[in-house]
Amino acid sequence: MQRASRSFFAQVGIASACIVRASTRSAYESIPPYFRRFDAFGNDEHPSIFKPRLKPQVNQLELFAITTTSPAHGPGQPPLDSAGGERGQLRRPPTPETDKDHIVVAAVGPYHHRTASAQQQPPPLITCAKKCGIVKYLTGSFNLDVVGFLQWVQRNEERARRCYERESFQMNSQEFAEMLLLDGCVLLFAIFLLRPSIREDKLPAELAADADHGREFRNLSAHISFHMKQTTLDLLVLHNQIPFFVLTELHSRLKNTFFAGVNYSLEELALSCFQDVHPFGLKEGDLSPTTQRDGGGNGGGSGTERFPRVHHLLHLFHWSLVPGQKYGVDINSIPPREPESHPPSATELEESLTIFTKQKDAKGSRSSCCLDITFESSRMATRGLMRLPALHIHGYSEAVFRNLIAFEQNHLRCGHGVTTYVICMARLLQSDADARLLRNSGILPYTQRTDKEIVDFFRQLVDECRNTCMPDDLIALCKDVAAHHQSTGVRVMKGFVLQCFPKQTITFFVIFGAIISIATLINTVHSMYRYYHPRGNLPPMGR
Repeated sequence: MQRASRSFFAQVGIASACIVRASTRSAYESIPPYFRRFDAFGNDEHPSIFKPRLKPQVNQLELFAITTTSPAHGPGQPPLDSAGGERGQLRRPPTPETDKDHIVVAAVGPYHHRTASAQQQPPPLITCAKKCGIVKYLTGSFNLDVVGFLQWVQRNEERARRCYERESFQMNSQEFAEMLLLDGCVLLFAIFLLRPSIREDKLPAELAADADHGREFRNLSAHISFHMKQTTLDLLVLHNQIPFFVLTELHSRLKNTFFAGVNYSLEELALSCFQDVHPFGLKEGDLSPTTQRDGGGNGGGSGTERFPRVHHLLHLFHWSLVPGQKYGVDINSIPPREPESHPPSATELEESLTIFTKQKDAKGSRSSCCLDITFESSRMATRGLMRLPALHIHGYSEAVFRNLIAFEQNHLRCGHGVTTYVICMARLLQSDADARLLRNSGILPYTQRTDKEIVDFFRQLVDECRNTCMPDDLIALCKDVAAHHQSTGVRVMKGFVLQCFPKQTITFFVIFGAIISIATLINTVHSMYRYYHPRGNLPPMGR
Protein backbone atom coordinates (compact mmCIF):
# COMPACT_ATOMS: atom_id res chain seq x y z
CA MET A 1 0.00 0.00 0.00
CA GLN A 2 2.83 2.39 0.89
CA ARG A 3 4.73 1.46 -2.29
CA ALA A 4 1.65 2.20 -4.37
CA SER A 5 1.26 5.56 -2.65
CA ARG A 6 4.90 6.41 -3.25
CA SER A 7 4.62 5.37 -6.89
CA PHE A 8 1.49 7.46 -7.32
CA PHE A 9 3.07 10.58 -5.78
CA ALA A 10 6.21 10.04 -7.84
CA GLN A 11 4.15 9.96 -11.02
CA VAL A 12 2.29 13.07 -9.92
CA GLY A 13 5.61 14.82 -9.24
CA ILE A 14 6.97 13.88 -12.67
CA ALA A 15 3.77 15.10 -14.35
CA SER A 16 3.91 18.35 -12.39
CA ALA A 17 7.53 18.86 -13.37
CA CYS A 18 6.65 18.34 -17.03
CA ILE A 19 3.82 20.86 -16.75
CA VAL A 20 6.15 23.37 -15.09
CA ARG A 21 8.75 22.91 -17.84
CA ALA A 22 6.13 23.36 -20.57
CA SER A 23 4.69 26.44 -18.87
CA THR A 24 8.16 27.87 -18.39
CA ARG A 25 9.01 27.30 -22.04
CA SER A 26 5.79 29.01 -23.17
CA ALA A 27 6.50 31.92 -20.82
CA TYR A 28 10.00 32.31 -22.27
CA GLU A 29 8.76 32.23 -25.85
CA SER A 30 5.66 34.42 -25.45
CA ILE A 31 5.97 38.19 -25.83
CA PRO A 32 4.35 40.32 -23.13
CA PRO A 33 1.74 42.74 -24.48
CA TYR A 34 3.88 45.66 -23.28
CA PHE A 35 6.74 44.65 -25.61
CA ARG A 36 4.43 44.16 -28.56
CA ARG A 37 4.44 47.92 -28.78
CA PHE A 38 8.16 48.53 -28.32
CA ASP A 39 9.51 45.30 -29.81
CA ALA A 40 13.10 46.54 -29.72
CA PHE A 41 14.60 43.07 -29.91
CA GLY A 42 15.56 41.85 -33.37
CA ASN A 43 13.53 44.47 -35.23
CA ASP A 44 15.47 47.21 -36.98
CA GLU A 45 12.27 48.85 -38.22
CA HIS A 46 10.91 49.28 -34.68
CA PRO A 47 7.07 49.50 -34.79
CA SER A 48 5.76 53.03 -35.29
CA ILE A 49 2.06 52.45 -36.10
CA PHE A 50 -0.07 51.30 -33.19
CA LYS A 51 -3.54 50.06 -32.53
CA PRO A 52 -5.81 52.52 -30.71
CA ARG A 53 -6.00 51.95 -26.96
CA LEU A 54 -9.28 51.61 -25.10
CA LYS A 55 -9.90 53.09 -21.71
CA PRO A 56 -9.99 50.61 -18.80
CA GLN A 57 -13.34 48.83 -18.65
CA VAL A 58 -15.38 49.11 -15.48
CA ASN A 59 -16.93 46.17 -13.72
CA GLN A 60 -20.25 45.19 -15.27
CA LEU A 61 -21.90 45.18 -11.85
CA GLU A 62 -20.70 48.73 -11.22
CA LEU A 63 -21.79 49.73 -14.69
CA PHE A 64 -25.48 49.33 -13.83
CA ALA A 65 -25.20 50.28 -10.17
CA ILE A 66 -27.56 53.03 -9.11
CA THR A 67 -26.24 55.53 -6.64
CA THR A 68 -29.17 56.30 -4.38
CA THR A 69 -27.21 57.18 -1.26
CA SER A 70 -26.15 60.58 -0.01
CA PRO A 71 -23.21 62.45 -1.55
CA ALA A 72 -20.93 61.03 1.12
CA HIS A 73 -20.34 57.65 -0.50
CA GLY A 74 -18.94 54.74 1.38
CA PRO A 75 -15.82 52.93 0.27
CA GLY A 76 -17.77 50.15 -1.39
CA GLN A 77 -20.20 52.38 -3.24
CA PRO A 78 -19.57 53.56 -6.77
CA PRO A 79 -19.00 57.29 -7.24
CA LEU A 80 -21.23 59.60 -9.15
CA ASP A 81 -20.97 59.75 -12.91
CA SER A 82 -17.88 61.77 -13.79
CA ALA A 83 -19.69 63.26 -16.76
CA GLY A 84 -22.00 65.22 -14.50
CA GLY A 85 -24.56 62.62 -13.50
CA GLU A 86 -26.77 62.95 -10.46
CA ARG A 87 -27.86 60.55 -7.78
CA GLY A 88 -30.21 57.91 -9.11
CA GLN A 89 -28.64 57.92 -12.58
CA LEU A 90 -27.20 54.89 -14.31
CA ARG A 91 -23.43 55.00 -14.69
CA ARG A 92 -22.45 55.37 -18.34
CA PRO A 93 -19.79 53.11 -19.84
CA PRO A 94 -16.44 54.69 -20.64
CA THR A 95 -15.97 56.15 -24.08
CA PRO A 96 -13.33 54.40 -26.19
CA GLU A 97 -10.38 56.46 -27.31
CA THR A 98 -11.23 55.65 -30.91
CA ASP A 99 -14.39 57.77 -30.71
CA LYS A 100 -12.23 60.88 -30.34
CA ASP A 101 -10.20 59.92 -33.44
CA HIS A 102 -13.13 59.08 -35.66
CA ILE A 103 -12.06 59.02 -39.31
CA VAL A 104 -14.38 61.15 -41.43
CA VAL A 105 -12.96 61.11 -44.97
CA ALA A 106 -10.14 58.61 -45.55
CA ALA A 107 -9.62 55.50 -43.38
CA VAL A 108 -6.40 53.66 -44.26
CA GLY A 109 -4.34 50.87 -42.76
CA PRO A 110 -5.12 47.39 -41.43
CA TYR A 111 -6.96 48.69 -38.36
CA HIS A 112 -9.76 49.96 -40.63
CA HIS A 113 -9.90 46.94 -42.94
CA ARG A 114 -13.36 45.51 -43.75
CA THR A 115 -15.06 44.57 -40.47
CA ALA A 116 -13.12 47.20 -38.54
CA SER A 117 -14.19 49.98 -40.87
CA ALA A 118 -17.74 48.65 -41.08
CA GLN A 119 -18.18 49.22 -37.34
CA GLN A 120 -17.56 52.94 -37.65
CA GLN A 121 -20.67 55.11 -37.41
CA PRO A 122 -20.95 56.85 -39.78
CA PRO A 123 -18.54 55.16 -42.20
CA PRO A 124 -15.78 57.17 -43.92
CA LEU A 125 -16.72 59.13 -47.03
CA ILE A 126 -14.13 57.34 -49.17
CA THR A 127 -15.48 53.80 -49.33
CA CYS A 128 -13.70 50.69 -50.57
CA ALA A 129 -15.43 51.08 -53.93
CA LYS A 130 -14.09 54.62 -54.29
CA LYS A 131 -10.60 53.40 -53.38
CA CYS A 132 -10.85 50.84 -56.18
CA GLY A 133 -11.99 53.64 -58.49
CA ILE A 134 -8.89 55.69 -57.64
CA VAL A 135 -6.62 52.72 -58.39
CA LYS A 136 -8.43 52.11 -61.67
CA TYR A 137 -8.10 55.79 -62.60
CA LEU A 138 -4.35 55.82 -61.88
CA THR A 139 -3.93 52.56 -63.79
CA GLY A 140 -5.86 53.60 -66.88
CA SER A 141 -4.80 57.24 -67.14
CA PHE A 142 -1.27 57.19 -65.68
CA ASN A 143 -0.03 53.64 -66.37
CA LEU A 144 0.29 52.46 -62.78
CA ASP A 145 1.68 48.91 -62.85
CA VAL A 146 -0.59 47.21 -60.31
CA VAL A 147 0.83 43.73 -60.84
CA GLY A 148 4.39 44.96 -60.45
CA PHE A 149 3.53 46.83 -57.26
CA LEU A 150 1.78 43.81 -55.73
CA GLN A 151 4.85 41.70 -56.47
CA TRP A 152 7.00 44.34 -54.81
CA VAL A 153 4.74 44.23 -51.74
CA GLN A 154 5.11 40.46 -51.51
CA ARG A 155 8.90 40.86 -51.47
CA ASN A 156 8.69 43.54 -48.75
CA GLU A 157 5.73 42.17 -46.79
CA GLU A 158 7.74 41.26 -43.71
CA ARG A 159 9.29 44.73 -43.54
CA ALA A 160 5.89 46.39 -43.88
CA ARG A 161 4.35 44.20 -41.17
CA ARG A 162 7.18 45.06 -38.78
CA CYS A 163 6.12 48.71 -38.98
CA TYR A 164 2.92 47.82 -37.09
CA GLU A 165 2.44 46.72 -33.54
CA ARG A 166 3.01 42.98 -33.35
CA GLU A 167 -0.09 40.76 -33.47
CA SER A 168 -2.36 43.79 -33.65
CA PHE A 169 -4.28 42.65 -36.77
CA GLN A 170 -5.05 39.48 -38.73
CA MET A 171 -4.62 39.67 -42.52
CA ASN A 172 -3.24 37.16 -45.00
CA SER A 173 -0.62 38.13 -47.57
CA GLN A 174 -3.09 38.85 -50.36
CA GLU A 175 -5.32 41.04 -48.20
CA PHE A 176 -2.31 42.88 -46.82
CA ALA A 177 -0.94 43.61 -50.31
CA GLU A 178 -4.33 44.77 -51.60
CA MET A 179 -4.75 47.02 -48.56
CA LEU A 180 -1.37 48.70 -49.15
CA LEU A 181 -2.22 49.20 -52.83
CA LEU A 182 -5.66 50.74 -52.24
CA ASP A 183 -4.75 52.86 -49.23
CA GLY A 184 -1.40 53.94 -50.68
CA CYS A 185 -3.11 55.24 -53.81
CA VAL A 186 -5.69 57.06 -51.68
CA LEU A 187 -2.96 58.82 -49.67
CA LEU A 188 -1.03 59.84 -52.78
CA PHE A 189 -4.28 61.05 -54.34
CA ALA A 190 -4.97 63.14 -51.21
CA ILE A 191 -1.44 64.58 -51.14
CA PHE A 192 -1.79 65.52 -54.81
CA LEU A 193 -4.97 67.48 -54.01
CA LEU A 194 -3.94 68.98 -50.65
CA ARG A 195 -0.47 70.29 -51.59
CA PRO A 196 -0.24 74.11 -51.81
CA SER A 197 1.84 73.89 -55.00
CA ILE A 198 -1.37 73.35 -56.99
CA ARG A 199 -1.55 77.15 -57.12
CA GLU A 200 1.59 77.04 -59.26
CA ASP A 201 1.01 74.13 -61.65
CA LYS A 202 -2.84 73.99 -61.55
CA LEU A 203 -2.70 70.28 -62.42
CA PRO A 204 -5.99 69.33 -60.68
CA ALA A 205 -7.84 71.96 -62.71
CA GLU A 206 -6.36 70.55 -65.92
CA LEU A 207 -7.33 67.00 -64.97
CA ALA A 208 -10.85 68.11 -64.07
CA ALA A 209 -11.20 69.80 -67.47
CA ASP A 210 -9.96 66.75 -69.39
CA ALA A 211 -12.44 65.67 -72.05
CA ASP A 212 -11.95 61.92 -71.58
CA HIS A 213 -11.43 61.44 -67.83
CA GLY A 214 -12.40 64.81 -66.34
CA ARG A 215 -15.71 63.64 -64.94
CA GLU A 216 -14.07 60.58 -63.38
CA PHE A 217 -11.43 62.76 -61.69
CA ARG A 218 -14.05 65.20 -60.37
CA ASN A 219 -16.13 62.40 -58.86
CA LEU A 220 -13.14 60.72 -57.22
CA SER A 221 -11.72 63.94 -55.79
CA ALA A 222 -15.02 65.45 -54.61
CA HIS A 223 -14.89 64.27 -50.97
CA ILE A 224 -11.27 65.33 -50.49
CA SER A 225 -11.74 68.67 -52.25
CA PHE A 226 -14.82 69.60 -50.21
CA HIS A 227 -13.36 68.35 -46.90
CA MET A 228 -9.71 69.36 -47.21
CA LYS A 229 -9.23 70.31 -43.56
CA GLN A 230 -10.81 67.12 -42.23
CA THR A 231 -8.83 65.01 -44.70
CA THR A 232 -5.63 66.61 -43.44
CA LEU A 233 -6.60 65.80 -39.85
CA ASP A 234 -7.41 62.20 -40.82
CA LEU A 235 -3.84 61.83 -42.10
CA LEU A 236 -2.53 62.77 -38.63
CA VAL A 237 -4.23 59.95 -36.70
CA LEU A 238 -1.76 57.39 -35.34
CA HIS A 239 -3.79 54.28 -36.15
CA ASN A 240 -4.64 55.64 -39.61
CA GLN A 241 -1.20 55.22 -41.22
CA ILE A 242 0.69 53.03 -43.68
CA PRO A 243 4.50 52.79 -43.93
CA PHE A 244 6.09 55.73 -45.71
CA PHE A 245 8.40 53.56 -47.79
CA VAL A 246 5.27 52.09 -49.41
CA LEU A 247 4.17 55.60 -50.40
CA THR A 248 7.68 56.25 -51.70
CA GLU A 249 7.51 53.19 -53.95
CA LEU A 250 4.11 54.21 -55.32
CA HIS A 251 5.32 57.77 -55.84
CA SER A 252 8.36 56.55 -57.78
CA ARG A 253 6.01 54.67 -60.13
CA LEU A 254 3.82 57.76 -60.68
CA LYS A 255 6.28 60.66 -60.51
CA ASN A 256 6.71 60.85 -64.31
CA THR A 257 2.98 60.53 -65.03
CA PHE A 258 0.57 61.58 -62.28
CA PHE A 259 3.14 63.87 -60.58
CA ALA A 260 4.78 65.07 -63.80
CA GLY A 261 5.90 68.68 -63.47
CA VAL A 262 5.79 68.64 -59.65
CA ASN A 263 9.42 69.31 -58.71
CA TYR A 264 9.17 68.48 -55.03
CA SER A 265 10.16 65.38 -53.14
CA LEU A 266 7.45 63.27 -51.54
CA GLU A 267 8.51 64.43 -48.08
CA GLU A 268 8.14 68.06 -49.10
CA LEU A 269 4.78 67.46 -50.75
CA ALA A 270 3.41 65.61 -47.73
CA LEU A 271 4.75 68.15 -45.24
CA SER A 272 3.29 71.06 -47.19
CA CYS A 273 -0.18 69.56 -46.74
CA PHE A 274 0.04 70.27 -43.00
CA GLN A 275 1.13 73.92 -43.18
CA ASP A 276 -2.30 75.16 -42.01
CA VAL A 277 -2.49 72.76 -39.06
CA HIS A 278 -1.59 74.18 -35.65
CA PRO A 279 0.85 73.64 -34.12
CA PHE A 280 2.85 74.15 -37.29
CA GLY A 281 6.49 73.50 -38.01
CA LEU A 282 8.15 74.17 -41.35
CA LYS A 283 6.01 76.40 -43.55
CA GLU A 284 5.48 76.58 -47.30
CA GLY A 285 8.20 79.21 -47.69
CA ASP A 286 10.70 76.83 -46.10
CA LEU A 287 10.15 74.25 -48.85
CA SER A 288 12.22 74.81 -51.95
CA PRO A 289 11.89 72.73 -55.12
CA THR A 290 14.39 69.88 -55.17
CA THR A 291 15.42 67.39 -57.76
CA GLN A 292 13.77 64.07 -56.97
CA ARG A 293 15.93 60.99 -56.87
CA ASP A 294 14.95 57.48 -57.79
CA GLY A 295 13.43 55.68 -54.85
CA GLY A 296 12.64 58.86 -52.93
CA GLY A 297 13.96 59.66 -49.53
CA ASN A 298 13.21 56.43 -47.70
CA GLY A 299 12.75 53.74 -50.27
CA GLY A 300 16.27 52.54 -49.75
CA GLY A 301 15.96 52.51 -45.98
CA SER A 302 17.75 55.77 -45.15
CA GLY A 303 16.79 59.43 -45.06
CA THR A 304 17.90 62.25 -47.31
CA GLU A 305 20.31 65.03 -46.42
CA ARG A 306 17.37 67.15 -45.31
CA PHE A 307 14.79 64.69 -44.02
CA PRO A 308 15.23 61.76 -41.63
CA ARG A 309 14.08 58.24 -42.22
CA VAL A 310 10.33 58.86 -42.24
CA HIS A 311 8.09 56.11 -40.87
CA HIS A 312 4.71 57.58 -41.82
CA LEU A 313 2.90 60.90 -42.30
CA LEU A 314 2.37 61.56 -38.58
CA HIS A 315 6.07 60.95 -37.97
CA LEU A 316 6.95 63.48 -40.69
CA PHE A 317 4.65 66.07 -39.10
CA HIS A 318 6.11 65.32 -35.68
CA TRP A 319 9.64 65.76 -37.02
CA SER A 320 8.78 69.26 -38.28
CA LEU A 321 7.63 70.35 -34.81
CA VAL A 322 10.40 69.29 -32.44
CA PRO A 323 14.02 70.48 -32.50
CA GLY A 324 16.67 68.06 -33.61
CA GLN A 325 19.07 66.48 -31.11
CA LYS A 326 16.84 67.41 -28.16
CA TYR A 327 14.32 65.69 -25.90
CA GLY A 328 15.64 62.24 -26.68
CA VAL A 329 14.78 59.31 -24.40
CA ASP A 330 17.11 56.49 -23.44
CA ILE A 331 15.27 53.41 -24.75
CA ASN A 332 17.32 51.21 -22.41
CA SER A 333 15.89 53.01 -19.37
CA ILE A 334 12.20 52.12 -19.33
CA PRO A 335 11.40 53.14 -15.69
CA PRO A 336 10.02 56.71 -15.67
CA ARG A 337 12.21 59.43 -14.22
CA GLU A 338 10.64 62.43 -12.54
CA PRO A 339 12.35 65.82 -12.16
CA GLU A 340 13.31 66.83 -8.64
CA SER A 341 11.27 70.04 -8.87
CA HIS A 342 8.61 71.13 -11.33
CA PRO A 343 8.56 74.63 -12.85
CA PRO A 344 6.51 77.23 -10.97
CA SER A 345 3.41 78.76 -12.52
CA ALA A 346 3.61 81.69 -14.93
CA THR A 347 2.49 84.26 -12.36
CA GLU A 348 5.01 82.94 -9.83
CA LEU A 349 7.77 83.22 -12.41
CA GLU A 350 6.66 86.77 -13.21
CA GLU A 351 7.06 87.62 -9.53
CA SER A 352 10.56 86.16 -9.84
CA LEU A 353 11.31 88.79 -12.51
CA THR A 354 10.93 86.37 -15.42
CA ILE A 355 9.86 87.71 -18.81
CA PHE A 356 7.90 85.58 -21.30
CA THR A 357 8.60 86.13 -25.00
CA LYS A 358 7.74 84.32 -28.21
CA GLN A 359 10.22 81.84 -29.57
CA LYS A 360 12.02 83.31 -32.56
CA ASP A 361 11.11 81.73 -35.88
CA ALA A 362 14.27 80.41 -37.47
CA LYS A 363 12.99 79.97 -41.00
CA GLY A 364 13.91 76.58 -42.36
CA SER A 365 16.10 75.85 -39.34
CA ARG A 366 15.87 72.73 -37.22
CA SER A 367 17.49 74.46 -34.24
CA SER A 368 14.37 76.42 -33.28
CA CYS A 369 11.05 74.77 -34.10
CA CYS A 370 7.52 75.26 -32.94
CA LEU A 371 7.45 73.22 -29.73
CA ASP A 372 10.74 74.26 -28.15
CA ILE A 373 10.92 75.96 -24.75
CA THR A 374 14.13 77.63 -23.59
CA PHE A 375 15.06 79.48 -20.40
CA GLU A 376 17.90 81.90 -19.71
CA SER A 377 18.92 83.57 -16.48
CA SER A 378 21.06 86.69 -16.07
CA ARG A 379 24.55 86.45 -14.65
CA MET A 380 23.48 87.73 -11.26
CA ALA A 381 20.33 85.56 -11.41
CA THR A 382 18.15 88.63 -10.98
CA ARG A 383 16.15 88.34 -14.21
CA GLY A 384 14.96 85.38 -16.25
CA LEU A 385 13.86 85.01 -19.86
CA MET A 386 11.62 82.15 -20.98
CA ARG A 387 10.95 81.74 -24.69
CA LEU A 388 7.87 79.80 -25.69
CA PRO A 389 6.31 79.17 -29.10
CA ALA A 390 3.13 81.00 -30.03
CA LEU A 391 0.26 78.51 -30.10
CA HIS A 392 -3.11 78.94 -31.81
CA ILE A 393 -5.64 76.65 -30.12
CA HIS A 394 -8.43 75.44 -32.41
CA GLY A 395 -11.19 72.88 -32.06
CA TYR A 396 -9.02 70.14 -33.56
CA SER A 397 -5.91 70.94 -31.49
CA GLU A 398 -6.66 68.40 -28.77
CA ALA A 399 -6.91 65.52 -31.25
CA VAL A 400 -3.64 66.52 -32.96
CA PHE A 401 -1.79 66.79 -29.65
CA ARG A 402 -3.15 63.47 -28.38
CA ASN A 403 -1.98 61.63 -31.50
CA LEU A 404 1.46 63.24 -31.28
CA ILE A 405 1.75 62.28 -27.61
CA ALA A 406 0.54 58.73 -28.31
CA PHE A 407 3.17 58.40 -31.02
CA GLU A 408 5.89 59.53 -28.62
CA GLN A 409 4.69 57.26 -25.81
CA ASN A 410 4.79 54.20 -28.08
CA HIS A 411 7.71 54.99 -30.39
CA LEU A 412 10.35 56.10 -27.90
CA ARG A 413 13.05 56.63 -30.50
CA CYS A 414 11.32 59.73 -31.87
CA GLY A 415 11.94 61.62 -28.61
CA HIS A 416 9.54 63.36 -26.27
CA GLY A 417 9.46 66.90 -27.63
CA VAL A 418 5.66 67.25 -27.63
CA THR A 419 5.41 65.55 -24.23
CA THR A 420 7.94 68.01 -22.80
CA TYR A 421 6.03 70.97 -24.19
CA VAL A 422 2.69 69.77 -22.79
CA ILE A 423 4.14 69.06 -19.34
CA CYS A 424 5.75 72.51 -19.16
CA MET A 425 2.63 74.32 -20.36
CA ALA A 426 0.42 72.40 -17.93
CA ARG A 427 2.72 73.42 -15.08
CA LEU A 428 2.88 77.06 -16.18
CA LEU A 429 -0.91 77.31 -16.57
CA GLN A 430 -2.26 76.63 -13.10
CA SER A 431 -4.92 79.35 -12.97
CA ASP A 432 -6.82 81.80 -15.13
CA ALA A 433 -4.28 84.50 -14.26
CA ASP A 434 -1.50 82.37 -15.75
CA ALA A 435 -3.40 81.96 -19.02
CA ARG A 436 -4.15 85.69 -19.09
CA LEU A 437 -0.46 86.47 -18.61
CA LEU A 438 0.65 84.24 -21.49
CA ARG A 439 -2.14 85.59 -23.67
CA ASN A 440 -0.98 89.18 -23.06
CA SER A 441 2.61 88.11 -23.76
CA GLY A 442 1.66 86.83 -27.21
CA ILE A 443 2.22 83.17 -26.35
CA LEU A 444 -1.48 82.37 -26.85
CA PRO A 445 -2.29 85.00 -29.47
CA TYR A 446 -5.48 83.65 -30.98
CA THR A 447 -8.00 81.35 -29.43
CA GLN A 448 -11.75 81.29 -28.97
CA ARG A 449 -11.38 79.59 -25.59
CA THR A 450 -11.56 81.30 -22.25
CA ASP A 451 -8.67 81.38 -19.82
CA LYS A 452 -10.19 78.55 -17.79
CA GLU A 453 -10.70 76.43 -20.91
CA ILE A 454 -7.05 76.90 -21.85
CA VAL A 455 -5.97 75.69 -18.41
CA ASP A 456 -8.27 72.67 -18.69
CA PHE A 457 -6.99 72.01 -22.22
CA PHE A 458 -3.41 71.39 -21.07
CA ARG A 459 -4.55 69.72 -17.85
CA GLN A 460 -6.36 67.06 -19.89
CA LEU A 461 -3.44 66.64 -22.28
CA VAL A 462 -0.95 66.09 -19.48
CA ASP A 463 -3.02 63.09 -18.35
CA GLU A 464 -1.81 61.36 -21.53
CA CYS A 465 1.79 61.71 -20.28
CA ARG A 466 1.47 59.90 -16.96
CA ASN A 467 4.25 57.46 -16.00
CA THR A 468 6.36 58.43 -18.98
CA CYS A 469 10.12 58.59 -19.44
CA MET A 470 11.30 62.14 -18.89
CA PRO A 471 14.02 63.35 -21.27
CA ASP A 472 17.17 64.83 -19.78
CA ASP A 473 16.46 68.17 -21.46
CA LEU A 474 13.18 68.50 -19.54
CA ILE A 475 14.88 67.66 -16.24
CA ALA A 476 17.62 70.21 -16.97
CA LEU A 477 15.00 72.86 -17.85
CA CYS A 478 13.10 72.25 -14.61
CA LYS A 479 16.36 72.44 -12.67
CA ASP A 480 17.37 75.77 -14.25
CA VAL A 481 13.95 77.34 -13.69
CA ALA A 482 13.82 76.16 -10.07
CA ALA A 483 17.37 77.43 -9.43
CA HIS A 484 16.45 80.86 -10.75
CA HIS A 485 13.17 80.96 -8.83
CA GLN A 486 14.94 80.13 -5.55
CA SER A 487 18.13 82.15 -6.13
CA THR A 488 19.34 84.77 -3.64
CA GLY A 489 19.32 87.54 -6.24
CA VAL A 490 15.66 86.94 -7.05
CA ARG A 491 14.68 86.89 -3.38
CA VAL A 492 16.53 90.18 -2.76
CA MET A 493 14.93 91.87 -5.76
CA LYS A 494 11.48 90.54 -4.86
CA GLY A 495 11.88 91.79 -1.29
CA PHE A 496 12.95 95.21 -2.50
CA VAL A 497 10.07 95.50 -4.93
CA LEU A 498 7.50 94.28 -2.42
CA GLN A 499 8.88 96.57 0.29
CA CYS A 500 8.95 99.70 -1.85
CA PHE A 501 6.06 98.98 -4.20
CA PRO A 502 3.67 96.61 -2.41
CA LYS A 503 0.70 97.33 -4.69
CA GLN A 504 0.22 98.54 -8.23
CA THR A 505 -1.88 101.54 -7.15
CA ILE A 506 0.76 102.65 -4.66
CA THR A 507 3.45 102.18 -7.30
CA PHE A 508 1.47 104.32 -9.74
CA PHE A 509 1.01 107.19 -7.27
CA VAL A 510 4.66 107.02 -6.18
CA ILE A 511 5.84 107.30 -9.78
CA PHE A 512 3.27 110.01 -10.50
CA GLY A 513 4.37 111.96 -7.41
CA ALA A 514 8.02 111.62 -8.40
CA ILE A 515 7.27 113.03 -11.85
CA ILE A 516 5.37 115.99 -10.33
CA SER A 517 8.20 116.64 -7.88
CA ILE A 518 10.83 116.61 -10.62
CA ALA A 519 8.72 118.92 -12.78
CA THR A 520 8.23 121.31 -9.81
CA LEU A 521 11.96 121.32 -9.09
CA ILE A 522 12.80 122.13 -12.71
CA ASN A 523 10.24 124.94 -12.74
CA THR A 524 11.67 126.38 -9.49
CA VAL A 525 15.24 126.35 -10.82
CA HIS A 526 14.09 127.99 -14.05
CA SER A 527 12.19 130.72 -12.14
CA MET A 528 15.22 131.49 -9.96
CA TYR A 529 17.45 131.74 -13.02
CA ARG A 530 15.07 134.17 -14.70
CA TYR A 531 14.88 136.23 -11.51
CA TYR A 532 18.63 136.81 -11.42
CA HIS A 533 19.01 136.99 -15.22
CA PRO A 534 16.07 138.96 -16.63
CA ARG A 535 15.58 139.04 -20.36
CA GLY A 536 16.27 142.82 -20.61
CA ASN A 537 19.81 142.46 -19.20
CA LEU A 538 20.88 139.81 -21.64
CA PRO A 539 23.60 140.96 -24.12
CA PRO A 540 22.63 141.13 -27.80
CA MET A 541 23.30 138.05 -29.87
CA GLY A 542 26.59 138.04 -31.80
CA ARG A 543 28.32 140.71 -29.66
